[in-house]
Amino acid sequence: MSTTAVSLTTGSRRHRWTEAGALVAAAAFLVATALAVPFLPGGMVALLLPGAIGLTVLVAAVFRPEVAVLVLIVAMFLRLPTPSIPMLPVDLFVFVFAVTLGSFGLWVTVRPDRLRQLGWVEIFMGLFVVWNLWSMFAPSRFPAVVPLTGEPMAIPRFIIIGTGVPFAVFVLGRLTFDRERSVIAMFWTVIGIAAYSAAVSIFQIHGPTALVWPKYVLANDQWPGRAVGVPNQPVGNGTLLIFGFVTAIVLASRRSEPTWRRWFLALVAAACAYGVFLTRTRAVWLAFVLVVIAGIWCAKGFRRWFVVTAAFMVAGVASNWSTFTSADRQAGGVGSTSEIHDRMNAIATALWAIGEKPWTGWGVGRFASVNTYFHRSWGPDVPWEAGFGIDAHFTELGIFADLGIIGGVVWLAILVSMIGLLVRAYRTLPADRLTGRPLATAAILVVLCLIVTGMTAELRNFDVTNALAMMMAGVAIGWADRFVPDRTRRGTFEEKE
Repeated sequence: MSTTAVSLTTGSRRHRWTEAGALVAAAAFLVATALAVPFLPGGMVALLLPGAIGLTVLVAAVFRPEVAVLVLIVAMFLRLPTPSIPMLPVDLFVFVFAVTLGSFGLWVTVRPDRLRQLGWVEIFMGLFVVWNLWSMFAPSRFPAVVPLTGEPMAIPRFIIIGTGVPFAVFVLGRLTFDRERSVIAMFWTVIGIAAYSAAVSIFQIHGPTALVWPKYVLANDQWPGRAVGVPNQPVGNGTLLIFGFVTAIVLASRRSEPTWRRWFLALVAAACAYGVFLTRTRAVWLAFVLVVIAGIWCAKGFRRWFVVTAAFMVAGVASNWSTFTSADRQAGGVGSTSEIHDRMNAIATALWAIGEKPWTGWGVGRFASVNTYFHRSWGPDVPWEAGFGIDAHFTELGIFADLGIIGGVVWLAILVSMIGLLVRAYRTLPADRLTGRPLATAAILVVLCLIVTGMTAELRNFDVTNALAMMMAGVAIGWADRFVPDRTRRGTFEEKE
């Protein structure tokens, strides 16, 4: 071995040891701070705990920014059950997001060449964020309040949840998840949070309820008899469970996985599928059906998992056809018209709003106010009060009403360009490795699920599902960026630092 090779190997080992030592030290500091919380004054806790979390994420991101992204995803998943920290003016996940952005800024300063991977989709994302910010400060006919209650609406928070975090994790996913173990960690993060929400959903409906945490799941009065999971909302919960179903199937299809782990992943996929049923939400069911059909079509090498799922779905519907077509939502019936009327009137109101202010819209986050003061009915056969005062429940129409044609066109440009890049990833990546076509397939199915549920729900109010879908899309596109086709070696990937 040459002297140069020895020095490079030694330097690499030193870097790994330095990295591992820094991560262990930061994690130890965080654990020690958490253990000391009961013995410290409240003011000191308010200073030390956020500092320890921030330091841990900062150190992790300097060496592995993808770790910080996954910490952010977990923080968003636990946003509702996590109590607010005194002296911290924002939610914990917003704090972690800010630290992650700062850490990525440090990381990219020594790897500026990575920015060459960015393209039109990121330009459109930047324009959309700028247009949201302009709309936030532009004069609006309606104040930033919830119209039916008068409570203040935090427009900056609305933009961060619906736009800022998803776009940021897309970029971070595209640039930084450049190792197979990072992709595996991403998959297990999605599987872990989906499996937990599936367990909560099952225990909520069937018991034992003593195992349900957080407890607000049991105090669900708005959606009785429907599994709301940790997101505390059936559409958000069902979307998250579909993500877990897809990622569990992708990993379970890998022959390199131990047998016991593949059985565990199959169990998680089954629990997520059953949790989807327990949401008793037609939009989620439709998204799941379309994902399964798309999986049968495009999941080459592991489509049998989707075929088996489709067979169980058809058998379940056929054996309970009368119940399935009834209007009893708690029993799983789809015949109820109440929520359909809500959506129809919301669509009618959105179309009216777009016609009244076509170019710049009524202002970001203002559709609920428009739907309160200018509520429209779909037709004489639809009750006027259906859908009164609610959000758009059709993400694209809500964006056009809020941000006008300018904002809506930019949003559609983001979706179209991202879908085009995902199709390219599916076509070009190799089929024999996890970071190849299986990753692209998972990303396509997850984005498909998000788009479908977005036709009956305002996705800008959701946080972790948006971020997860965008992250997985960015990771798949990033691997396609770095793939170098080679006819003699079936393709390879650019070497990483």
